Amino acid sequence: MKNEKETMSAAAAARILGCSPEAVRQRIRLGIWRFGECIPGKKTGHKSDVFVIYRRKLYQHMGKDV
Repeated sequence: MKNEKETMSAAAAARILGCSPEAVRQRIRLGIWRFGECIPGKKTGHKSDVFVIYRRKLYQHMGKDV
């Protein structure tokens, strides 16, 4: 895990968690899961929201040592 990026996509997190990327985005957006953050598209100039998912926080959420 030393050479892995600090952040990951919703799709990568979904593969690890065993759910859909949309479920990951929705739960982060609602504040249910706190290993990532939702940045509204209006702030970034994108049409849709941008999600930043932190690998270390995800692993801690799952109870894995990092």
